[in-house]
Amino acid sequence: MLISLTSASGAPGVSTTALGLALAWPRDVILLEADTLGVSATLAGFFSGSISPRHTILDLTPGVDFEEQLLEQSIPLTDDQTPMRRLVPGIGNPLQGRALSARWEVLAMALYDLERAGIDVLVDIGRFHAPFMAAPLLQISDVSGIVLRPTVTATVAAKSTITHRKLAETNDLEAPALHLITIGAPDTYSDGEASRALGQPSLGAIPWAPKHAAALAHGHPRPRGFDSSGYIRSLRSLADSISTAGRKRRTAIQTLRGDS
Repeated sequence: MLISLTSASGAPGVSTTALGLALAWPRDVILLEADTLGVSATLAGFFSGSISPRHTILDLTPGVDFEEQLLEQSIPLTDDQTPMRRLVPGIGNPLQGRALSARWEVLAMALYDLERAGIDVLVDIGRFHAPFMAAPLLQISDVSGIVLRPTVTATVAAKSTITHRKLAETNDLEAPALHLITIGAPDTYSDGEASRALGQPSLGAIPWAPKHAAALAHGHPRPRGFDSSGYIRSLRSLADSISTAGRKRRTAIQTLRGDS
């Protein structure tokens, strides 16, 4: 299964949400950093800059050994072996985004086919309008989510993004079907209000928990009761919701294609 997360405006929590989902995912999963702005949020934050990667997404070359490449060139997120949770770091320089732009389509197809090996992929795409954005990954994903901290400004930005996507569809261009993932915060719309305002279905909401989120985003000490907190429970629930939606979509596509 291939799941992509993006945002319509800066710093709503895409990278933290993607990491949290990877840590809560029910199957073997690889977190792929495809943000073209040139910073590995997971290495800088979760690992506190303690790891210098030998490989990044730039080193992936789809082929018959693609699964082996992913396992060899990725970094364990935890010590647990079952389920597997690994990271493919993103580029370290925004100037490398151009080199990636010509490779997104072939990478997208290879990542989509990892379902056959029982491996799911969570992609942190970053901002929807970033230069050289990984649009083919977003388009082919089983589930494409837009992470939103639904302030008035962020909701207006998301509305514009969704409108442009719909305009692309009317021009016979492929465009991602975006589902909402909202992050509750003071003085923001609720998950239901955001869904109604944007006319998009919601996959779920994550509660406002800055100390818990900082443990993932910045490598801060985990608060007491972290693993049983509402924040972690919401990530697990969201992972189940996304997994269910992805399975339904892939099954529907296979039925339409006549696949067995």
